[in-house]
Amino acid sequence: MREHYRYRYQAREVLTRQKVAKGDVLLSSLPFVYLVNASSKGLYCDHCLKKNSTHQNLQRCSGCKVECYCSKECQRGSWDIHRFECKNLQRIYPLIPPDTAKLIAKVILRLKTGGDQFEERITEKRSRKFKDLMNHYTDLKDDVKRQEHLTSLVVVLRKYLGTNNLPNEVELQGIFGRVCVNSFSITDTDMNTVGTGVYLAASIFDHSCEPNAYVTFDGKHLLCRSLVDWPSLDWNKVRISYIDVMNTTTDRLEELHNRYYFWCDCSACHNPERDKFMSSINCGNTACTAPIFIDENDDDDTPIGACSACGFNDLSLDKRTKYCKIANYCREQLEVMKEKYYLDLCQRVIEKQGDLFHKLNILRVRFLDAGFEAAIALHNWDIAIQYGTQNIEGLKFYYGEDHPNIGLVLLKLGKICSHIYRLQDAVHYLAQAEKILLISHGKSHPLYKEELKPLIEQANEELKIFTHRKKWTNSNFAVGS
Repeated sequence: MREHYRYRYQAREVLTRQKVAKGDVLLSSLPFVYLVNASSKGLYCDHCLKKNSTHQNLQRCSGCKVECYCSKECQRGSWDIHRFECKNLQRIYPLIPPDTAKLIAKVILRLKTGGDQFEERITEKRSRKFKDLMNHYTDLKDDVKRQEHLTSLVVVLRKYLGTNNLPNEVELQGIFGRVCVNSFSITDTDMNTVGTGVYLAASIFDHSCEPNAYVTFDGKHLLCRSLVDWPSLDWNKVRISYIDVMNTTTDRLEELHNRYYFWCDCSACHNPERDKFMSSINCGNTACTAPIFIDENDDDDTPIGACSACGFNDLSLDKRTKYCKIANYCREQLEVMKEKYYLDLCQRVIEKQGDLFHKLNILRVRFLDAGFEAAIALHNWDIAIQYGTQNIEGLKFYYGEDHPNIGLVLLKLGKICSHIYRLQDAVHYLAQAEKILLISHGKSHPLYKEELKPLIEQANEELKIFTHRKKWTNSNFAVGS
């Protein structure tokens, strides 16, 4: 409880200022409940969520043998809730509840032990309790898939907590709704999802596909920073992104409605000209770089429109047919890569797209991005640099010039270039990454403090040594000749 109070007070001090600059912290928060996802179990401490960077195993709880901690302090810090979980996990061992059931159980236990009265302060006049979070009760009741999921969870929760410890049906439905709609995916410095948490104060943020604020995590601590300057901060206009916005408007709208039960009304979702870039091919005039829109809903014999930039109007109809065929193939392969990116598949798709797909076509950008990540995973540095540099313009088009995702790509490019001793390129990319990530993450975030800053210092020092040696070699060569 002391830890929560400290963060409430810190957040309140930040938010009393009306004028806000890029990079200023809007909100800092600790989770009401949280957990390490099953896929990350044993790799991250179940209390502080710090990665096990040493080669020593995390220590498992001697009681349940399920929860893992990096220190005795972290184990003691989790005991307020874990003392109730521990005996239940021991009772049903070796069965382990799925993540959603564990998170809901944590909420139930927290509410039963005074959590219903806990409030997280946002400003001097604004705070939130768990009951204040939206639960979309009616929407959830009408959602067949989620009702089926809840039914299966109730079976697990009865076994895990016991029927007598479960709230009534209406209350459980409300808890389920609040968890579904308000949970945050907790990420590490590499943007890997490692856990899930419910943050009371941070639940005030609405969504936009063109966000003006960005959420990061340092362990379990959530920080939200402004991406823009505010002459006067208006909380009602602060927006974060709930989803990855690099998708078509139709797909974004459907994902948001299916997961959060609202239709996005942001400017990006009302920009038909932007949508045309997503399904575009290169102009037939090789001197022109403008895109030409292809409407896949048109009949095969519908003429392709003229280029809006140069007026070129001589594209054959088979271009439409070829584009639609490759586009469908691309979408099929994206389904294949939902869980993991495959470099050979990305290379095959990018080759098929060839010089037909425009550089801002959404399918082109997504496969270059997937290929970039897959190449990094395989340590194929040449392909990673090729795809990464080719795709910067496309990523900026969809995310915005200074979005943190651009900074992360630039950081990876800088890291690769430093590794293969392309020092001038490394310094260039890392400097660009620093400008962006200082705003979104700040100097105190581990991504900057422990990774980016040391990389910049190392690359600059190595470039300085390399330049000095080159001058010395050249001067000696000149004297000798």
